[in-house]
Amino acid sequence: MTINFLNETITPVSFAKDLGMTIDSYLTYDQHITNLVSSCMNSLCQINRVKKCFDKEALTLIVSALVMNKMFYCSTVWSNTSSTNIKKLQLVQNFACRIITNIGKFDHISPGLRELNWLPVKEQLLLREAIMMYKCVNELVPHYLSDLFTKRSDIHQRDTRSHDSLQIPLYKTSAGQ
Repeated sequence: MTINFLNETITPVSFAKDLGMTIDSYLTYDQHITNLVSSCMNSLCQINRVKKCFDKEALTLIVSALVMNKMFYCSTVWSNTSSTNIKKLQLVQNFACRIITNIGKFDHISPGLRELNWLPVKEQLLLREAIMMYKCVNELVPHYLSDLFTKRSDIHQRDTRSHDSLQIPLYKTSAGQ
């Protein structure tokens, strides 16, 4: 299937890369997560080779700068990905935690995550979504984002318990619901 736009033929592709994100035609973000995991694991393997040269604080800074920032880049866009992809990212975070805290391969990772004050990947994604929603509701983001949400108090003037709640649009199709 091809589309003509301004006398130019546009052919569909299976995925496209924009601003460092790989977006596939079904918005599963499988290719993006695969590329992300590969890149992060390569960085972590290199850090692991030289970790004896650094103290724990320096390792934490290095891993945060080179891996965690990359891992959560644009996470509000792809956070609805499959649980399989979330598990892959959790393995990356676990490996990063093991490098910094010297936790053994077969030891439980939770104490290390607590020691570093890191949330598991799934909870980190939920936190980032909650922060974005807070910013949208309180108009701390550009108007093109905050205007996507409507408070019930903007629709009617009755003072009810839910007047600060968001108005959820009604959809008649199952896809919208």
